[in-house]
Formats: sequence, structure tokens, C-alpha cells
Amino acid sequence: ISKVTFFLEECHRMNLKVLGPDVNESFSDFSVNKDGHVRFGLSALKGVGEGPVEAILEEREKGGPFTSIYDLVQRVSLKAVNKKVMESLALGGGFDCFADEIHRAQFFTPSDKYDTFIEHLLRYGHAHKVQIAEAATSLFGTSEDALIPQPPVPVCEEWGLLEKLNREKEVTGIFISGHPLDDYRIEIQNFTSCPLNKVENFKSNGNGNGGLKLAGMVSMARHLVSKNGNGWGIFEVSDFHGKLEFRLFGEDYQKFKHLLEEGKALYIKGKFQRGWRDDLEFKLQDVKLLEGIAQSLTESITVKIPVNGLKPELIDLIDELCT
Repeated sequence: ISKVTFFLEECHRMNLKVLGPDVNESFSDFSVNKDGHVRFGLSALKGVGEGPVEAILEEREKGGPFTSIYDLVQRVSLKAVNKKVMESLALGGGFDCFADEIHRAQFFTPSDKYDTFIEHLLRYGHAHKVQIAEAATSLFGTSEDALIPQPPVPVCEEWGLLEKLNREKEVTGIFISGHPLDDYRIEIQNFTSCPLNKVENFKSNGNGNGGLKLAGMVSMARHLVSKNGNGWGIFEVSDFHGKLEFRLFGEDYQKFKHLLEEGKALYIKGKFQRGWRDDLEFKLQDVKLLEGIAQSLTESITVKIPVNGLKPELIDLIDELCT
């Protein structure tokens, strides 16, 4: 996962698009589509093995791209593409090519007959196959009008970005279609000491004693109670490159616990100091929401312009923008 994350960041730096898995375009492994974008492989999804991938690719090769989610369950082998596979594909964005008809949350919403729409789709696909097989051996066949009707897509709200990305990460191991911290790249680039995967470097050389400024999203929060009834917690924050785990006790826990909830983007100040076991540990000094940090910490903006590009029109334009 760390290698894939590294290459995703490198693609981002090179302005290369990395697209999620797609039942109509992906192959088993990473590939490049006709537009030159990197496409995530289907077999990289948890719960989607070689068998289901082969069944999807074989049917796509034989009958062309799938025109809808109904077309897919009518055509692929449902022995290979079972409920678990369908759930992984839906969570990972494999069915986003049908987004005009159905979004990710709707696959997991109860239908009028079953606990989830995925279950209804599988029952529909199986019944459709049985009906077609029976029609092939029947003297009269089956008219289009007599075919089993497609189950209606249940209505529900779309998942928010954070829920969508977290569920995507469940089956991909990483964020593909975005990152919860994407909106804070400027803050992270300008107001932090280092990415979270470099924090340990400051621990070993002692440079972290002067204080570190970090940013990340709370990816794990465990609020606990000690034997004597005092609250404490174990927390983990993650950024684009890594994660940092720390523990809070006593006054520090009471002071910051309301901010330390999963999904919150935080700006953290802290330093390494000797703990009660005489080990160096990261101690929080301050925690704020990452939103608004740029506005409160920016003292000035320096614009550097090549001297041969300095013209009166440009100066007037910059002046207008600043005003």
C-alpha cells in the first residue's frame, strides 16, 4: 500500500490522472486507458479475486461494454460475481460508469423486497438467466414483454465525500477518487514542519524538541476510561504520506477530546519529550481545526515574477486582484 501511495503521489505531481476501478475499462492489474490515464485494476479490490475478474473481462470481450448494472447482472456468471464481489465493486467505484442511473449508496439501500439493492440485483440476474434458458428450450420462446421487469433503484441520499472515501478505502486500502485533505493542500504545504511519515526523523535527531507543526485527519479515535475513572484516549491522524499515533491523558485529554473525532481535519503543534518510561514520545501542545488556519496564520504573500515578464499590464492586473 505504501508503494502504491507513493506512485499515486508521483502521478499527481506529474499531472497524470489515476482513475478508480471500472468494470467497463479496467483490466486485472493497473493499465492505461485510451486517454492516457492510469486505471486501477479490478483484482486490486479486496474480495475480488481472479475468478470474478476473468468472468467480467471475458463477458466484456464477448458482448462489449456493459450498458447498465442490469445488463451486467444479466450477462456475467453470478457464481463468480457473487454478493461479496458486487459489494467490493460498488464500494471501490467499479460501477461508477453507471452513475447516471445509480450512485454508490443506492447499492446498499434496502429495495422493496430485499435488505440491499445488491441482493435484489443478484436475484433479478439469476431469474433472468433461468428465464432465458427456459425460453431457449421452449417451442414458443419468450417475448420481450414477458421478461422479468427490472427492479426499481431505491431512492436515498448520496454519501458525503468523507464516507464515500472511507468506504472506498475499505476495499482499495487507499483513497483513489480523492483525499479528505485535498481541500487543505495549501495549508499543509505552507504551515507544517513535515509530512507525518517524517515525524520519526525529528525524534531521532532531537530537532523535534523545538516543536513540530503537523496536519492530518483523525483516522482512529478511542476514548477510554481508566480504573480510577479518568478519561484518556488513543488517537491516530493520517495525511497523504503516513500516520501518527499518540495518547492523551489528564488535562490534555479533557482540553482536546472534543476535536479528536474520526474524520476531523486538524492542525497540531507538539514536540518530543521524555515520557514516564523515559522514552521519547510526542506530546501535543495545541490542536485546532485545519479549516481557517491559512487565514489566521498568513502574514503575507510573496509573488516572484521573472524580470523579463514584468510589464505595466501585469502590474495593473496584480494590483486589481489585490484590491
